[in-house]
Amino acid sequence: MNKQESDLPNIGAPATRALTLEGYTTLKQLTKISEAELAQLHGVGPRAIRILKEALKVKGLSFKPAKAGKQLKKKGSPVSRGEAVDEFLRGLRHPLEVEIEAVRSIIKGVDKNINEEVKWKAPSFNYKGEYLVTFNLRDIKRIHLVFHNPKISEVKSDLLEGDYKDRRMLYLADMKDIRAKKSELEKILKQLIK
Repeated sequence: MNKQESDLPNIGAPATRALTLEGYTTLKQLTKISEAELAQLHGVGPRAIRILKEALKVKGLSFKPAKAGKQLKKKGSPVSRGEAVDEFLRGLRHPLEVEIEAVRSIIKGVDKNINEEVKWKAPSFNYKGEYLVTFNLRDIKRIHLVFHNPKISEVKSDLLEGDYKDRRMLYLADMKDIRAKKSELEKILKQLIK
């Protein structure tokens, strides 16, 4: 079977990757998604949407009309992108690669419905479309996890730092620290998905 050739215009690498990850490789496929839904994809900005809109118009096509009054909020992909995360991590040069894999394994082991994808240029995890936690890989001296879930402020744990409305940070120093805090990390995640 021949793979359908992409006719997407040049919208930049992040937007192209976001569309490809969601299975959109042709303009005709974009008629099944609204402009608002497209804007929810991480990496797809106003410039990319404008270019796509113009390309659709040239072909006599358009985005799916948005439903009036429908509110959207950013959600994770309902499909696990484990292979994309594996590929991303193979190309990553980080001094804590082994520790990242250990924490990734702990997170995925909490529940079979936890999906993963690449967000903010790092492994990110969601449960039934609700984001849970994402690695912050800019920190190279310790594991830095960003919990960005609306319910995180309700979770009580000495491991969680920060007093933001909808996020908390968690830091792990090394493998010994990861092993010592594994059960508390699992408990935090279980509270978010219950």
